[in-house]
Amino acid sequence: MITGSNTNVRHSGRLFHVQTEDSGRKHPHVISHLYYQGTILGSEKTTYADLMSSDNLDGEVKALMERQHQSMLDRLKGGEFDAVIAERLGQSVPEATSEPPKPEVQPTSFGAQIGSEKPLDEVILNYLVKKASKRHEVSPKAQKKR
Repeated sequence: MITGSNTNVRHSGRLFHVQTEDSGRKHPHVISHLYYQGTILGSEKTTYADLMSSDNLDGEVKALMERQHQSMLDRLKGGEFDAVIAERLGQSVPEATSEPPKPEVQPTSFGAQIGSEKPLDEVILNYLVKKASKRHEVSPKAQKKR
């Protein structure tokens, strides 16, 4: 199983998350999901069963993952998911302007986080640490009773 990729990217003023994973040799497929605040807005699944006898299986699967991950990012930025976004989120996506937007995604190596936002695992870890520390805080009212 090859390590996947997670990318946070802004589109039409919203922060989306694209995740691509390898399901491993027992389930030879690559799956990518487009998320907005935990809601899956789109998926793409590609089998690589036909590559299982390849001498360079890992390299070919990694290349497949890179193409599929980039495809999801391109489809999002190209507006392919705009109707689904409007339908599922109940909000319309702003119309494109005549001036091309400045790129919000910087090219990087596969597996690296793209954009200016923190990776999802870091956000989750920070949330859990903050939540755990609040459980150990003693309120001023409880301190007076001591």
